[in-house]
Amino acid sequence: MAVSILALLAGLLGWRSEQQRRIAEQQKAVAEGQRAQADDILARAVNVIQNLPSQRNTNTWKQIFGVFQAGAEHGDAASMTGLGSLYHHGKGLEQDYAKAREWFEKAADTGDADAIAYRSISEAAGAGRYGEALQLQEALSAKVEEDEIKRNGGKPGEDTAEALVSVAWYALLARDFIKALTVADRAHAIFPNDLGIETNRAHALMFVENEKEAKGLYFAHKGKPLSEEDAMLWERVIAEDFAEFRKAGLTHPVMAEIEKELGVSQ
Repeated sequence: MAVSILALLAGLLGWRSEQQRRIAEQQKAVAEGQRAQADDILARAVNVIQNLPSQRNTNTWKQIFGVFQAGAEHGDAASMTGLGSLYHHGKGLEQDYAKAREWFEKAADTGDADAIAYRSISEAAGAGRYGEALQLQEALSAKVEEDEIKRNGGKPGEDTAEALVSVAWYALLARDFIKALTVADRAHAIFPNDLGIETNRAHALMFVENEKEAKGLYFAHKGKPLSEEDAMLWERVIAEDFAEFRKAGLTHPVMAEIEKELGVSQ
């Protein structure tokens, strides 16, 4: 009798175990389906954000940040790269290069090609290899422009202009001032109302010894915030750029005069 009961119990436990296994498999399939659906929704959201027209305001950037943040927490590499880019450019939030590098690192660890490129550029610039950073940024900018042209029906836009801003910056640090001016002029032609672009144009004009035009540009925007998304005043940006130039061993005789006129003398 005892043996019979044990056999029944064993059979019952076996049946229950099999039922639990089947339920677990079903739940796993449902969970995987839900995750795949979430991944698809996230991918489409990221794609929509990347394809938005250039007229992006503060509220839009904040919404974009929220989507990227949620995606990054979900483990999406493109969202991590997007967060890094927002922190790098100060779109919808305060500019923070440390956080930008942090998110680029996380995205790069997943194998994301764009994040790996950003990380390589950051490492080269951080080590003072500005010529290398310039070459890498030029390659990345070409890719950004190619992608944006496909999205915008053959026309480059804000994303291309922002990428060119970085090209111009690294060209300045690499002391290729003619290239810096040429690139800044092109970025200005694509997106003429961006003061971030104008800072590099002013710097390039100064270093190519066009002091009159450079001073005119430096002084024209005194007291203006850099953009709707970035409340930092023009003169503070110029002062910080000059500090970066000096740190890189790059100076010009009129820098002190410009700082004095802008009220940001050291």
